[in-house]
This record gives sequence, structure tokens and C-alpha cells, in this order.
Amino acid sequence: MDDSRDLILDELAFSEFPKTHEMLRAGLSEGTAPGIVAGYWDFRQKNRIRALGLGVRRVGGAPIDVETFFDLSSVTKVFATATLAAVLVDRGWISWDTPLRSILPEYPHSGIELRHLLSHTAGLPAWEPFWEKLRSRFTPRELYRVSIRERQSAMRELVFSVPPGASPGERAVYSDLSFLLLGFALEQVTGMPLDQAVRKFVWDPMGVRDAFYRRVNRRAESAVLEQVAATENCPWRGAIQGQVHDDNCWAMGGYGGHAGAFAKIRDLLQFARSLMTGFLSSETRRAAWSRVSSPAGCLRTLGWDTPGAVETSARGLSDRSVGHLGFTGTSLWIDPERGLAIALLTNRVHPTRENIKIRAFRPRFHEVLVQEILALK
Repeated sequence: MDDSRDLILDELAFSEFPKTHEMLRAGLSEGTAPGIVAGYWDFRQKNRIRALGLGVRRVGGAPIDVETFFDLSSVTKVFATATLAAVLVDRGWISWDTPLRSILPEYPHSGIELRHLLSHTAGLPAWEPFWEKLRSRFTPRELYRVSIRERQSAMRELVFSVPPGASPGERAVYSDLSFLLLGFALEQVTGMPLDQAVRKFVWDPMGVRDAFYRRVNRRAESAVLEQVAATENCPWRGAIQGQVHDDNCWAMGGYGGHAGAFAKIRDLLQFARSLMTGFLSSETRRAAWSRVSSPAGCLRTLGWDTPGAVETSARGLSDRSVGHLGFTGTSLWIDPERGLAIALLTNRVHPTRENIKIRAFRPRFHEVLVQEILALK
């Protein structure tokens, strides 16, 4: 369903969005991030998106514009992995209730279903520094010199070795490990590396042409992509601009179920438009965007966050909204009640992840932009 050719990108004009402009410029001046790209899609104007880019791609570098790519970090979970799972549910290749061990029989822990991985209710811990173990395992070889096949295999072994700390469905803990496992499972189902499966089953049919994963086979400083916003000046990898920021994703080769995707704002809003206009069956989309019933009070869906699950970052959007945040300073929110999708892309981790001003900026930005969008109606 490639309908991207008729998608027009217009500037988020000051004359219609003065408060949003003021908010974005204040974000830059206050040091929220060196660069910001913001935009939205409105169901009433299906073939049009509006966006604006301000700031710089790296300190002392080229200016940000709407053609700048960003490391999406955990927004990859919905932009790629969770949506690939939904596509395969639509095709009948898997179900939400498919046991993980029926796909990966070598996984040593029973009782986990795909729905548990998607909703972060599998009982797995949030994160482990697997990259440190991989560096130690392959010493004296530098990780980028080790084949991606070896690194992916070693990462799978490490993830499999971590036991759940709770029974499936007992509690919700946001978990990169859950999405790493989900990625391995989807590779098994499709018979393809995850980055290729996402391209074939999600991005290409949606007309998302420019998004990409970048496999790691060079040093960071020799793999700079100027069209990508820089992320962190990493203490062990150096300055990063065009390789994935997430350490575990980088260590395993540049793609994983939890992170790795790069995209422009057009890609994210095209993706959101596709989901809102029939890319998935209504039954599958409704299931993917409904809060799970177990454990009681869980505010997550099958892959997505809801406003209550992430404090107030989606302020101004309806309670039916779904979205996701990325550690690098990115976010995507879709409001099916209002027919809106809003993307906010920043490089707030450049030059350091210690900058957390994005936490206060996100909710204020969404509230102001939504107010000005609604005022147009």
C-alpha cells in the first residue's frame, strides 16, 4: 500500500503556529538539544504533513532541516519490530498468544507468549550491559571487526541466559530484553535478518523509502554520515554520527528488536498515516492499540505506550493515544480519536546523555502544538 508519492511536506508556518515556533526556539536556547525537527499529520488532510527543523546536526556543524535523519533509539520498537509482529499476525503467521518456545525451542524459559514480550509483561529485566560481555568475549578483536553473524549469535546466547524475575503477566517492566527476544523470534518466523524483514514487510509496503538500519562494520569515526544528527561523544566509541547510539545494538551489529532504526520526520509521519488509513486490518490495529488486561492496571498495549504509561509526555492528546519515546530524544504519538500523529526528533544526547531537559520539554511542546492544530479546525 505505497501511497507516499502524494504526500506533501509543508513548512510548519509561523503565521499559523507562532507558539510552537516560540516553544521550539526556546528549547534550543535553553539547551534541550542542539537540533530539533517537529511535525504532524492530520487525518483531515491525508496527503499533507507539516514540519520544521531548527538548530544543528552537531555542535559547530551543519544546520538541521526536515531532511535530517535521526537515530530513533527505542522508537524503533514501534516503527519496526512491534509493527512487523502485527503484520505477521494479520497474515496469520503468528498470533498474539503464540508461545515464544514454539518459535525458539532452544529458549530455556517457558510460559512466555509474544503478547508478553510486546507489552513488557514477560517478567524480564529492563536492561543488561551485554556489550561489555561481547567486548570481553571477542578480545583482542575489536567488535566492529567481528562478523555480524557471530555478534548476533553471541547476543542471542546472552539474552537467552537471563531468567525472568517474575511470572509472565505478573508485572510490567519496560524491557529491552523482551524486544531483543521478539526480534529473534520474528527473524525465525520470516527466515530473514530483522532489518531486512522490516524493510520487506513494513517499510516498503508503506512507502517508507528513506528509513534505514546501518550495520556496524567500521569504527564510528570512519563511518560518519553528515545527513544524520549526531548523538553522543561516547567514552569508548568516540563521536557518533551515523552509527546506532545504543551500546547493545551497536555491539550486536547495528540492528536489533529494541533499537537501530534511523529516519526522517517524513518517514515517521508516513508510517503513522499508513497505520491510520488501513495498513493493518481494523481487528489487528485495535488489538495492538488496546491496553493489555494483565497485570491489572497495566498502561501498555501490544508494543505501544499510552499517555499514562510515560507520565505526561503526550499532554494535550486524548487518552486513546499511543506512542513511544526514544532515549536519544525522539518520540512519535498517534491520536486515533483526533486523527493526529505528532513526531518530535531531537539529538538531545549530543554531546552527552546527561542532558535530560527533554523530559520537561516534551509535554509542553505537545500541549502547545495540539492547541494550535485544534485552533485551525
